[in-house]
Amino acid sequence: MSSSPEFQRLVSVRSLPAARALAALLLAILSALMLVVTLILPAVATLVLLLPESAAATQILRYAPGLQQPRTAALVAIATIASAWLLHSLLKAFSLSVCETMAADTITRLRKHIHRKALRLEPADLTGSHADDAPRVFHASAEELERHMTAWLGKACTAIPQLVLTIAAALLLARHVAIQTVVPVILTAILLRREKNRHQSAEQLLDDQVERSRRQMVQTLGKARIVSGFGMEDLEHAQFDLQLTEYRQKRTALRLQQRRSRLAAWLLLTAAVGIPALLLALQLSAGFSVLASLALPPLLLAMFNAVSQLASLTDHASAGGELADEITRYLDRIPSVSQVAGASFLNPLSRTLTFDQISWETEDGRRILDGLDLRITQGERVALLSLDRLPACALASMIPRLIDPLAGRVLIDGRDIREGTLESLREEAIFVSGEDAVFDATVLENITCGRPDLSRQQAVDAAKLVHADHFIRSLPRGYETALGEHGLQLDPGQRFRLSLARAAARKPALLIVEEPDVPLDPDTKAMLDDAWQRLSDDRTILFLPSRLSTVKRCTRIVVIHQGQVAADGTHEQLVRNSDIYRHWEYQRFHPFRDDRDSA
Repeated sequence: MSSSPEFQRLVSVRSLPAARALAALLLAILSALMLVVTLILPAVATLVLLLPESAAATQILRYAPGLQQPRTAALVAIATIASAWLLHSLLKAFSLSVCETMAADTITRLRKHIHRKALRLEPADLTGSHADDAPRVFHASAEELERHMTAWLGKACTAIPQLVLTIAAALLLARHVAIQTVVPVILTAILLRREKNRHQSAEQLLDDQVERSRRQMVQTLGKARIVSGFGMEDLEHAQFDLQLTEYRQKRTALRLQQRRSRLAAWLLLTAAVGIPALLLALQLSAGFSVLASLALPPLLLAMFNAVSQLASLTDHASAGGELADEITRYLDRIPSVSQVAGASFLNPLSRTLTFDQISWETEDGRRILDGLDLRITQGERVALLSLDRLPACALASMIPRLIDPLAGRVLIDGRDIREGTLESLREEAIFVSGEDAVFDATVLENITCGRPDLSRQQAVDAAKLVHADHFIRSLPRGYETALGEHGLQLDPGQRFRLSLARAAARKPALLIVEEPDVPLDPDTKAMLDDAWQRLSDDRTILFLPSRLSTVKRCTRIVVIHQGQVAADGTHEQLVRNSDIYRHWEYQRFHPFRDDRDSA
């Protein structure tokens, strides 16, 4: 399989920093040069030590007379070979390190894009159908892509200079013989990689077939009651014998394929070694240079290794291409909410919040809201209810434009909220959820979110307003206590009050509160009931309630059913007049349930 254009773009010269790419290449060239020196020096040392009378050894000793003593020559050879090998290893390690850094930098940039995209996409995922997408591409896909990209860059950067320089050295030593031996070495290395990939694919296919046959046989063991009850033993035994025979045949085919794979690899490796060895033996018997005959085998081995490394690039490119395409598809998603051109400042709610013919549906085409009309007056405390929480949550999420309606408009004081900037809208219409996360920061930073315009005193006042100040001061370092993954963990009631304090510190004109859907202790319930009263002063609050006590304290209850407003009134009115409301109340708070507040 060929790599994707996206992966090729990531590893192209245009995408990589030129200085680092050049540094990695220069280090790789020097490393390959040291490898060639390391491979040729043993042949030179052998020639000087064992055949000092040969023409090549005589010429070498003429330029280095100090090597005439065998002891000195051996020490110099060992020291030089060790130094050259050490330099080769260090230079290659530095080159690979630069390649690894380039890959890591590329993945870091991708992760920044993923993070920004997630901040725009995730709030609109009310059904949770894409909840795992961002974590998956951010962690698993990006991590695996970095591994393949690092391997691709490292092998391409080091193997190409190694192949070029070893071929050049072989040609300089003995051009005619080198040409004869290099070709079979390169061809067998390429064929070995292709044959290995082909056999791996065939083995995987057969292994899957064996696994399916095994699962089919295991499933028959679960039919014992039906088989015995209907007298189907003979039929079941015959069918099981057939499945068992098929299973054994597939197992046999798998083992045969594995043996073929090993045999093909052995034959190709034999050819890679045997053909050049035979050619060298023939040339040596014909008076071929001893130096060349000693130096060519290790050079050919290094060539084989380099070609094998280059042949494996397609594997990394193929796997990396799939991952790069997956990340690209995520980054190419178009957010359902965006700021329109020419958007201007949107004033806080002062008169009415209007939902005009609102329609919305999920990605799978399920219509959740269908031409809904609703008007809410400033200062009201409204409970939005629905048998399924999604319709009420979707309607509430449209106010701060976490999602946009498929059709219809949301108006604040008669103005379409899409005409205002997202910043001004979300400053005055804040959504607080019982599932809001705690940031890995101090309590104070969790409330202020690092905004310089919010002072410590404002954060403390907001915490006092929602009865969070007392438990915050009881923490080890009070408002400076670290929270989150690397700090103190809060219980659900404390997290929820911290989220309320975060919203209250901004003094929004419109507050949407989704109560936590978990049991709360009596003290927390009492504090929340008082907090709702405090927060209601000169502010419009919309509740997505999980407690009946909250519903009863609302000045108005709106029940959404089949995409429209099905009931609208106070608790007392709806209990008397609305079947759908009584059904909603019974579903959640009937006497046989003990996981909700039935007060």
